[in-house]
Amino acid sequence: MTTNKERIEMLEQGVRGLQDEVQRLGLGMNDIMQRLEESLKALSDVVLSSKAIQSLPSVKQRHTSHYQPDETDYCLNIPTLRAKIEFPRFAGDDPTEWFNRVEQYFEFQRTPKDQKVCLAAFHMEGEANQWWQWMNRTYKEENRIVTWTMFADELWAQFSPLDGEDFDEALSHIKQSGSLRDYQREFEKLGNRLHGWTQKALVGTFMGGLKPEVADGIGMFKPKTLKEAISLARTRDKQLTRQRRFARSI
Repeated sequence: MTTNKERIEMLEQGVRGLQDEVQRLGLGMNDIMQRLEESLKALSDVVLSSKAIQSLPSVKQRHTSHYQPDETDYCLNIPTLRAKIEFPRFAGDDPTEWFNRVEQYFEFQRTPKDQKVCLAAFHMEGEANQWWQWMNRTYKEENRIVTWTMFADELWAQFSPLDGEDFDEALSHIKQSGSLRDYQREFEKLGNRLHGWTQKALVGTFMGGLKPEVADGIGMFKPKTLKEAISLARTRDKQLTRQRRFARSI
């Protein structure tokens, strides 16, 4: 690839060549002026192009100093991020958190239903893998296909920390015995395994399990959603904490 300097020298040589050719062939004055003007214009374009290139910011400068990403840029990057997410492994401990992460993975990756069981089974380890091998063999002997719903129900029955206790019943009887944070964590842990509960039922159950001093202070607000009830409970709990600290300081 030639440089701008070399291109300029080539054009200058071309101009001189035209002058020599005119002298030899005796071209008319008009033709001479036209060809000289074309050569000079080409020379001028090269010079201007060189200056314009030098004035442009570098690629690095455009990305670091002037480029302002918007919301669409993040959306365009989703396929790249999706490929880097690892499927969670399960070794036989409490499956609550594992199921939550798996459902997030399926939703984000748009995993087809017929691939869920195979993908989850591949990531079973230790005791969980032994359970899967036995279950899979049993279903094959019975000529039954393991769907994701069957897989999830069987895994919960095998590794549930509640020893077979009904989740609906467990949530209905949950009570706050320690901090509000611990109560909320246990409530959400059980709630993640339930289906069909309305917001009214969840709010009533959550409020009913709170300590009286917390529940009595927020009942008047009549929260409509679980999120609102939790927010009010936190506010009331902080208020009670400040009051206790103030009482101890007197």
